[in-house]
Amino acid sequence: MLFVSSIIFGRLGDVVGRKRMVLFGFLVSAIIFCCHNFINSLSSLFFFRGLAGIGVGIIPGSLAALAWGGSIGFFTALGSLGFSVGNFLAGTLSEDFFIFSGASLLCLIGFVGTLFVKEKRKKIAVPLFPHKIAVRNVNVYLPFFIRHSAAQAIWAIFPIYLAGLGASKLWIGVIYGINPLMQFVFMLILDRYRSTRLIAWGLVASAVTFFGYGISPNWQIILFFQIILGFSWANLYLGSMKHLLEKNVEQATATGFLSSVIGLSGIVGPLIGGVISFLGIRTLLFCSSLLAFLAFIISKSPRLQAR
Repeated sequence: MLFVSSIIFGRLGDVVGRKRMVLFGFLVSAIIFCCHNFINSLSSLFFFRGLAGIGVGIIPGSLAALAWGGSIGFFTALGSLGFSVGNFLAGTLSEDFFIFSGASLLCLIGFVGTLFVKEKRKKIAVPLFPHKIAVRNVNVYLPFFIRHSAAQAIWAIFPIYLAGLGASKLWIGVIYGINPLMQFVFMLILDRYRSTRLIAWGLVASAVTFFGYGISPNWQIILFFQIILGFSWANLYLGSMKHLLEKNVEQATATGFLSSVIGLSGIVGPLIGGVISFLGIRTLLFCSSLLAFLAFIISKSPRLQAR
């Protein structure tokens, strides 16, 4: 649902206004997260999680376009910090009611905050099916998709792998928390570099990280590779966002497509991971490393570079 929503509402952000879409997305998400308190069956879980994908998908493309003109590094860094704070709050609040209600409240705060954002409205004509934008930016979308699918394949089984290395639930939480924290730090530092360089660094560092996971003899070594992981995602995501915002007039549509790619890799990655993991978890980790390096090679293809 995130995949579909990001495409539809990213385009609408360019057509009817970015601020309007962000306000709508926060309001819809606030209602949907509050409704999570009424989940009482597997069918209702699927229903409300699907709606959540729609609500969340409304926001990213238009929000990134609104942020253009300021520091994109600072903007993406705050997103990573939000992930870190959100994970901490979920663990602290503990009870489902407080978690869902807290998420709803945060969306309402986002709604109110957006009211004070100034937008220079300009009408942008975007086709109903903006496939040309996807083709124009395939040099960003395709390597990003391959790398992120490789990562999602790992995340599907990563806690099991860490537990097998002897990590307790507390240290598994710490290991997960290092990643967004390092993303926040690196994104503040890397904003001055060119987008193409950032993307290349991100893909290579991802390959190194996934390979490092595979050769780690214990969970303590993973702590070091989480720092490299934060560096890799900071480069890849920041570089991709900068490239799309710099090269496209249809900024909300182009960055909305990136959110769709993230959603699609969240489907494909775990499926691939589930199949390869039958050959062993370390085999999966090495395969993900190869995929990330393949994404780097593809990103350097002369045909894609010419776009």
